Amino acid sequence: MLHNRYRQPGGEDAVAEAEVQMLRSHGVDVIEETSINDVTEQDGALATLRLAWSSSWSRKSYQHVSQLCTEYRPDIVHVHNFWMRLSPAIHAASWRAGAATVQTLHNFRLLCTNAMFLRNGVVCEDCLGKSPWRGIVHRCYRDSYAASAAVVNMIAQNRRRNTWDRYVAAFIALTPHSYSRFVAGGIPANRLFIKPNFVADPGRSELPSSSRKIMYFGRLAHEKGLETLLRSWAQEKMSERGQLIIAGDGPAKDQLHNLARSLDLRPPGLTFIGLQTRTEISHLLGQVRCIVLPSIWYEGLPVSITEAFARSRSAVVSRIGALADLVDNGRTGLTFTPGDVAELGRALKMVLADDQLADRMGEAARSEFLQKYTAPRNFEQLMHIYHFALDFRLAHPTSSMPANGDRDIAAAAQI
Repeated sequence: MLHNRYRQPGGEDAVAEAEVQMLRSHGVDVIEETSINDVTEQDGALATLRLAWSSSWSRKSYQHVSQLCTEYRPDIVHVHNFWMRLSPAIHAASWRAGAATVQTLHNFRLLCTNAMFLRNGVVCEDCLGKSPWRGIVHRCYRDSYAASAAVVNMIAQNRRRNTWDRYVAAFIALTPHSYSRFVAGGIPANRLFIKPNFVADPGRSELPSSSRKIMYFGRLAHEKGLETLLRSWAQEKMSERGQLIIAGDGPAKDQLHNLARSLDLRPPGLTFIGLQTRTEISHLLGQVRCIVLPSIWYEGLPVSITEAFARSRSAVVSRIGALADLVDNGRTGLTFTPGDVAELGRALKMVLADDQLADRMGEAARSEFLQKYTAPRNFEQLMHIYHFALDFRLAHPTSSMPANGDRDIAAAAQI
C-alpha cells in the first residue's frame, strides 16, 4: 500500500490507514509505505516548485519502489495518493516488478490541474477530456502560473507515456458521479470500479429528542462552502432555533472566523471547536441532530457522510456531484442548491422543527450505512477488484506491453 500523506491530515489519509487495518484483520499481508511532502512554507516557494516539477516522474521513488518490490515480491501494489513526492513513476516500477497495480482515485488529479474541477467558486470542466493547458492560464493550482505548469506537466507527460493504460490494472472510483467523470476523461471503463470508502461500525445512536445541534466537521477550505453556511445561519436567524458546531482546521480558518464576527455570530449559536480526534467526532455525532456539508465542488466521498450515517445521523448537503449520489433527498437527508443561502436555511429549519423527520431520516441513514459502507462489505468489494487486477496482470505480462514500454521505463528510471 503506497500513500503520499498530506501535511494536514485529511480524509484520504484516514481511508488509506483504514484499508490497511481492514486487510490485515482478514489475514492479508500488507506492507505499508508512506511519504509526505515535507517541503514547508519556510523552505520557500522555490523548494516547493522543485518538488512539484519532479512530481511528473521521480527517479528516487521509482528506485525505492523497485527495491521494495524486489524485497517483498507483492502480488498487489495499491496506490492511494501519489502527489507530489511519489509520482506516477511508482506505477511503472511496480508493474515492471511483476505486481498488479491498483489506483484509488480520491480526487480528479489525473484530469484537472487543481484536482477539483473548480474555478472561481464554480464548477469548471473546461479541461475534461482535453489538454489541461487552461489550468496554467487560469493559475488553477495555488494561484500560481509556475505551480500550475508543474501539475499540467505531470498530467501531460503521463498521458504521453500512456502511464495509466500501461501500468495500472484497475482503478477505483468512489461514487457513480466520479466514475462518469473519469470515463469522460479517458480512464478505461473496463478497468474502473466503483467502491466507496467505509468506516468501522460504532453502532446506531439514539437521537436525543432535545438536540438542536447541527455540526459541520472536516477541512476548513473555500471549496467546502462554509461561507454559504455562515451566511445562511445569520440570515435565517438560526441561532434562535439551534446551535451550529464547526469542527476542523484548514486554510480558510481565519477568513471564516472573521466572517462570523462580521455577521455577529457567536456562542452558543455558533461555536468553532477546532480539529477533533475521530473518537471526539463520534462522541459529538451522538449529540447532534444532523450534519451539514455545503460544498461547492464535486467532492470524492467525504468521511463525514459515512461516519454520520453510521451513527444514525442524516446529512444536509449541496445537490452537486457525488453528494447527490450519497444523500437521497427526503430519505437519508436533505439537499439544496449549492450556494443558495435561503434554500439551505429552509432545509436546516425543517430538520430542527420536525422531530419525526429527523428520526426517520436518521434511521434510513443507518440502513444505508449497513448496506453500503461497512468494513465487511468493503472487504468483499476490494478483494473482487484485487482478483480482477491479478487476472489482468497475468494476461498482460511485461513482454506483451507496447514495443516501447520497457525502453520508456528504463529511460524514465534515469530521469
